[in-house]
Amino acid sequence: MTKELENKIKSTMKDVKAWQRVPTSVNGVYIVKAPGNTDNDTLMIEINPLNDRGTSMKRKGLFLKSSLEFEGFEEVFKSENVMVLLNTIENINGGSKKEEIKAIEL
Repeated sequence: MTKELENKIKSTMKDVKAWQRVPTSVNGVYIVKAPGNTDNDTLMIEINPLNDRGTSMKRKGLFLKSSLEFEGFEEVFKSENVMVLLNTIENINGGSKKEEIKAIEL
């Protein structure tokens, strides 16, 4: 499967412009081609979860080139202290302001 997936990604990304996001079957995960020197472009994944409206949560997501980078971020994301810190920052900023926007009936 790995070689098959590798070939599929290479053929798909061949005609993609620099910094263009190509969606994957995983919601919020994109493949991005970063410009390199001459024909040596770099492929990365961008992780940018979708909100309840189906659009990206942030303007720019988290760009990763290797599983080592992913494991480093995964370790930080798993930390209970980071969640405590985020909750504290959220309280300082006035709490979570998740307002429901209702659809307009036509």
